[in-house]
Amino acid sequence: MTASAGRVISIDGPVISTGDLARQRDLFESVIGMQCLAEHVLDRDTCRALFACSVDRATLLQLTTPTSNIGVWLVCFEPLSSVTIREGGVGVGCNALKMIDFFTSDRLAAVDRLRKHGFELVSEGASIDLPDGSKFREAHAKGPDGVMIAAIEPLNVEARDFVTLADRVFSEVQSSSGPVSDFEPVKIFYEQILGISMGLHYEFASESFSRMVGVEQTLTIRANNYGRVIEDVMLGIIHYGLPAGTYEDLRERARPPHRGIVGVRLTVSGLDRIVTRCLEAGLEIPCTPISLRLDESGTLRAAVVRAPHGVWHWLIERQG
Repeated sequence: MTASAGRVISIDGPVISTGDLARQRDLFESVIGMQCLAEHVLDRDTCRALFACSVDRATLLQLTTPTSNIGVWLVCFEPLSSVTIREGGVGVGCNALKMIDFFTSDRLAAVDRLRKHGFELVSEGASIDLPDGSKFREAHAKGPDGVMIAAIEPLNVEARDFVTLADRVFSEVQSSSGPVSDFEPVKIFYEQILGISMGLHYEFASESFSRMVGVEQTLTIRANNYGRVIEDVMLGIIHYGLPAGTYEDLRERARPPHRGIVGVRLTVSGLDRIVTRCLEAGLEIPCTPISLRLDESGTLRAAVVRAPHGVWHWLIERQG
C-alpha cells in the first residue's frame, strides 16, 4: 500500500482513560519506568473533537519509555465517569482491550516492584507453551481503572526477537490486546483497511492461564498480533474458544470518558485516504480529522476510527 493511498507508519501505544491520574502515573513511571514528556489541559471543544465526549475539560499526559517512541497516553476527564470498562480487569469479556504486555529480563524483580507499589498480582507465573516450542512465563497485575499489566519472561527464546529494550525489568510496550467475539471482521480491518501485516499468530491451551482469567475449563487460545514484531506496539486480537453468549460483550462500554484502555494510537500518512476507506467499509468514525498542536514537534491532524471489535484507533498524522 503506497503512502499516497494512506498507510500506517507506526503503532505507538495505548490510550487510557483514568479516574486516578496519580495512581496510573505511579504504575507507568515508578514501576514500569516511563517518563512524562508533556502534560496538556484540554478544553471542552478539544475534548469533543478528539475524544467525542461532552466533558468540561481533560488532563492528557504523554508518557514514553526512555530511548523509545513507544508509550501511553493517560487522559483524566472532568467530571469523572462512573463507568469502568473492565470491572476488576480479569475475566473473558470481549470487544474491549484488556492487557498491556511488556517483556521482562527479571520477572521476580518485576513482581517485586509491582508488589512494593501496592499493585495486586493476579498471577506471578502463568505458563505459556506455544506449538512451535516457545515457552514463556507471565506475571499479571491489576492497575487502576481495570487496566491489566503483563510482564513476560521468555524461557527458551530471546526477548530481543520481540522488543528493542530487552535488558530492562520492563521493556517498552510490546503489545496491547483484548478478546474479540468474531475474528474475521477485525482481521479484515487490520489487513485490508489499515493495511497492517500480521506479525505473530499463535494458538495454545493453558490451564494456568485459564485459571488466571477465572475459567474452570482449559481454554484453547487463538490470537493474531498485528504490526511490526519489534518496532511497533503489536495489536492483539484473541479468541478464547468459548461459545457465543457465554461471555460479556463490552463494546458499548469501551469508549471515552469511560475508564480503562479505550484504544490505541497509530502514526499514519495519508490520513484522509485512510478515513475514506474506513467510511466506505461502514466503520464508525467518532472523530473526523482535526488539527491540533500538543507539543513542540509541530501540528497534528488526528481522527478516530472504531474497529469492528469496538476498539478506538487514534490515527495521527504529523505535519511538521
